[in-house]
Amino acid sequence: MFGQAYKKFIVILVFLTLPACSVVGSLWYERVDQLIANQFLEYANFTKEQEKYVRQATLKFKYWNIENELPKYKKLISQFKALDNTTTVDDIDDIYQQGMLLGNNIRDFFLPQIVEFCKTITNKQVEEMAIYFDELMEERKSELENIEDDIQDSLAKSFKRFFRFMGVKLNNEQINTIRILSSGMEDTRAQLISQRIQWNQQFIAILNLRQNENFEDTFVKHINSLDSENPNTRKLINQITAETIASLDEKQRGKFQKRLSRIEASINQIIQEQN
Repeated sequence: MFGQAYKKFIVILVFLTLPACSVVGSLWYERVDQLIANQFLEYANFTKEQEKYVRQATLKFKYWNIENELPKYKKLISQFKALDNTTTVDDIDDIYQQGMLLGNNIRDFFLPQIVEFCKTITNKQVEEMAIYFDELMEERKSELENIEDDIQDSLAKSFKRFFRFMGVKLNNEQINTIRILSSGMEDTRAQLISQRIQWNQQFIAILNLRQNENFEDTFVKHINSLDSENPNTRKLINQITAETIASLDEKQRGKFQKRLSRIEASINQIIQEQN
């Protein structure tokens, strides 16, 4: 696991790197509103009117994102692609901060619509959402209990998966460096799950107060609290990322840049089809 500090940036990169080429990326993006809506609609048994509201909101997001955000994604990917053997922690931190801002923009787009939607849900739907979140957390706890890797091995595997996703196979020296740099990292995986369980419980309690006058402020404040992160973890992840990218050999860097060029082509294709 990359940890709470890197989740939002990784979500942005995964969002961009799902398409393998410009044509596939364009076809995938055509369905992005449906994918988001379907995920949200799993939380409870919503009415047809509620489902219509959700699908309209995600459709608006798709076109808002093309017009307002995709050019920013393209700029960020271009900056990521330009990283070389002189890459520093400051370089990664700058990209990370930009990724966080993009994630916040998505959150801020949906928040007002989610607030209004939550005012329409029933007590039974709130109960169904509570069950959904409880089952999800039980799955997370079960997965953690069955993982034999310590935090260093888990982190190394996460970096291997991420760079493989970017077209790069890390060598043994690079993997060992990740383990060495993360040797002092505290294993907070169980603690993070416990914190998320508590957050979910508070979220359900807030939903039960959805008709109160101060519901919107309380709801928004709680959603924003999910962004809290451990600065030490963020610093460590950024350091590992910087050193790993700086250590890429010529062949690895070529594949890394080729993958990111395909992402740029996907973004261009999506923007051009909209214009």
